[in-house]
Amino acid sequence: MEVTVKELEHDFMAVQPEDWPVIQTYLERAHYEECNHNIVCMLLWLDWYPLFYFKTENYMILLGIHEGEFFTYMPLCTPEYFEEALRKAKSIFDHYGHRFVLACYTKEAMERVLEIFPDYQAVSIRDQADYVYETAKLISFSGKALQKKRNHLNAFYREYEGRWVYESLTRENLEECREYLAGWHADDANPEVQEDRTGTNRILDLFGKIPYRGGLIRIDGKVRAFAIGSVLSERMCQENIEKADDEFRGLYQAIMREFLSHEFPDYQYVNREDDMGEENLRHAKEAYHPAFMIEKYRICEEGQTV
Repeated sequence: MEVTVKELEHDFMAVQPEDWPVIQTYLERAHYEECNHNIVCMLLWLDWYPLFYFKTENYMILLGIHEGEFFTYMPLCTPEYFEEALRKAKSIFDHYGHRFVLACYTKEAMERVLEIFPDYQAVSIRDQADYVYETAKLISFSGKALQKKRNHLNAFYREYEGRWVYESLTRENLEECREYLAGWHADDANPEVQEDRTGTNRILDLFGKIPYRGGLIRIDGKVRAFAIGSVLSERMCQENIEKADDEFRGLYQAIMREFLSHEFPDYQYVNREDDMGEENLRHAKEAYHPAFMIEKYRICEEGQTV
């Protein structure tokens, strides 16, 4: 059935940037390490992927829209309310005549769903799998597997010795990042690239309000790269945004290393999100040799198209 947002307004509220504190409270109950269950990611792509929420004292249900159909994310709650939240979500879907679809579920969450709804089926979506790396390895760039990346990094340090500097993101340099972003891929007609720019500006607007850390690299005094990340769990951070000029060899490696070493050195892992099914992005992420992938599943009733 085609989505009609209006009909669900009695149960669900459209997520607005100012809703982040309450959503973050529920996210912290769930302790998910999946990249979409992250407040920065949600707000970054809010125009492209609208969100709606329903909450009780014990849980929050998030709805998304994919290809004209509603789906529900993993319930935001402590484990004992997982089933209650799912059954409530299904009752709402049933009431409005929408098939009950669940997406962006980790393997552990998917297995719980199939225990609750044994007549449902799950399919792994490779394009949505998260790449997770050992933070220490992306700081040291040690080992044979990263030799080519290390060569690029060292070339950057040699070529721009004395000309580059790293700075943590502050209110004082925020506007320079915004100015840099305005020129980043400015001629790219890809609407997703332009939506990325819009969302990144929104995140910059929320500096000091939502929980994230950022950093930038200047070359000859000008901002040429910046990155933004946030905390997923006690052991894992997430790199939400990474922008750099392609013309500077090794700059992407440098911003990754400097950003992680300055902002997230004490986290064991960094989630660098999925590849969205883009071949070039997949090749780039695989080249850094992830420690593991977080598989994600789409779930619906058996006999239906997943």
